[in-house]
Amino acid sequence: MKNNKENKSRKALIRLEIAGFVIWQSIVSFGKNFVTTFAPAVDRRAGGSFSFVARTVFGVMTLEGPRLMLLSRYRAARMKTGTKVGISAISGTAVAAIILATVLISSQLMAVTVNGKVIGYVENEEQLTALRQLAKEKLSERVGTEDSEILIEEGSVSLETVLAPQQQAMTPVATTALTPAQDVDAPISANGSGGSSGDPAGAPPEEPAAEEDDASLEDSLVESLIDSLLDESAIKTTFYTININDEDIAALGTMKEASDVLKAIADMYTPTDEGDIVGRFADDVQIIGVTTTLDHDVVAQKAEDVIDFLITGKPELKTYTATEEDILEDILNALGISENELFTEYPDYDFEEINPGDIFATTIFIPYIRYSTEGFEISYEEVPFDTVEENSNDLFLGQRETVEEGEPGECKVTRFVTRVNGEVISRQDTDYEVIVEPKPEVVNVGVRLVFNSDAYVGPSDGWGGGGNGVLGRPLNSWYLSRSVQPGHNGADMCTDRGAPIFAAAFGRVSFSGVYGGYGNLVILDHDNGLQTYYAHCDTLNVSVGQMVNRGQQIATVGSTGRSTAFHLHFEVRVHGVVQEPMSWIG
Repeated sequence: MKNNKENKSRKALIRLEIAGFVIWQSIVSFGKNFVTTFAPAVDRRAGGSFSFVARTVFGVMTLEGPRLMLLSRYRAARMKTGTKVGISAISGTAVAAIILATVLISSQLMAVTVNGKVIGYVENEEQLTALRQLAKEKLSERVGTEDSEILIEEGSVSLETVLAPQQQAMTPVATTALTPAQDVDAPISANGSGGSSGDPAGAPPEEPAAEEDDASLEDSLVESLIDSLLDESAIKTTFYTININDEDIAALGTMKEASDVLKAIADMYTPTDEGDIVGRFADDVQIIGVTTTLDHDVVAQKAEDVIDFLITGKPELKTYTATEEDILEDILNALGISENELFTEYPDYDFEEINPGDIFATTIFIPYIRYSTEGFEISYEEVPFDTVEENSNDLFLGQRETVEEGEPGECKVTRFVTRVNGEVISRQDTDYEVIVEPKPEVVNVGVRLVFNSDAYVGPSDGWGGGGNGVLGRPLNSWYLSRSVQPGHNGADMCTDRGAPIFAAAFGRVSFSGVYGGYGNLVILDHDNGLQTYYAHCDTLNVSVGQMVNRGQQIATVGSTGRSTAFHLHFEVRVHGVVQEPMSWIG
């Protein structure tokens, strides 16, 4: 009967023991969760180490549970045997005492974690704040934004309290010297290795690892934090996009940079002349802040590159199909390119014979952005001077002599001008004011009809002269074999081969060379559209551009071209209209 009671008591004690152990562990679990959630906030408010104490207490409680379990087993055994069994109780208490002593003589470290992954250690939360700021500043330089725009995801970076015995080489990898504004002499590691030995005598710290020779340990920890945040997609920044017609075209790091880009384009296309100019973007242009998650490759664009990109624009293929009536100018106008550009695109095409249906294409660039200006523009322009001609008997007919040099004037012109990207779309003069009057040029014009003695030594052998005397005789003597008639535009003057041919009037050589049936030909340009032709020459004595006087030898008689005998074919034309030569010769 007694045994039955003892068995029942033992079973009840075991049930009580199990229930107590479960309750104990629940309390410990709840306490740990509480510390994880609220202890950092309490530390920030109280400025103490509440989380350290709380973790220590609950750590001891975690180990105290098994000790109590051993103690209950001791009591159960005593109830069963009636003897003293104290080994388990003593050993459990000893274990708890050792753990508590170890905690009390250990140093406190804070593990920096990114989404639960340890990347290094610091001593306190102030160092973590400094570390985060350093990471922001360094990343902002790399990305091209301001550090205030760098956003680290809430809760991604945290501290975990760890305990390390004083004599271990587990010293803080960041000391109180860690600040955003100064260098750090104390050892810093991104992976927790290295640092001082913890020797009270002040032994020198261990040398940094070989891979950290080129950078400080502080930079290593900062880079490790940046890399971890990027890998975990836990960091963001705001870019400022230039949005044109609801399309994001370019992204810059700051609002100021984006604004400066638009201002630079506006200044580029705003006329610098005096006037009242109003400018605006012809498209819907906005600057929009866009927050985006960063990765290792995301960077803002440079302002100078964005300006060039916006005004250069996107390439577009432009084509044109030729018709029967098209000439070269039609193709150039349709494609909007120059003659050189077209010839470069089609170097082997014969544009003298354009085939209907041929397709011509070129690549043009359409600017992404258009800036329009309109208003009254003021410019100062040159006023050309007039030429006053005065007849002079001292000069032969066709000769000119400048007596007074002309001087241009200056005027102020006001126009209403519309431009797009600097190109004039329309303009209208609204005011014109002469500021400096031009000074006219005075020119003496020769009217003398007396023939040069070298050009005339007597009457011709055939019919000649009797004209108005505007032109001198081109030969000393000749026999007129034929004058102007259908199919023949001049007078044929026969004479010996090699006889000198004289200029009939003062003028400029516009042609000197071989010209089809004319053979060797000289053409002189005189005043008021008057031209004289000297054809079938044997030799030519003048060159293009040369000025010749009346009576000056320009060639010799020959029979070149379509000719059957030695003679001079002499033509007179006024604005291209053939004249009767003999009526012009005195």
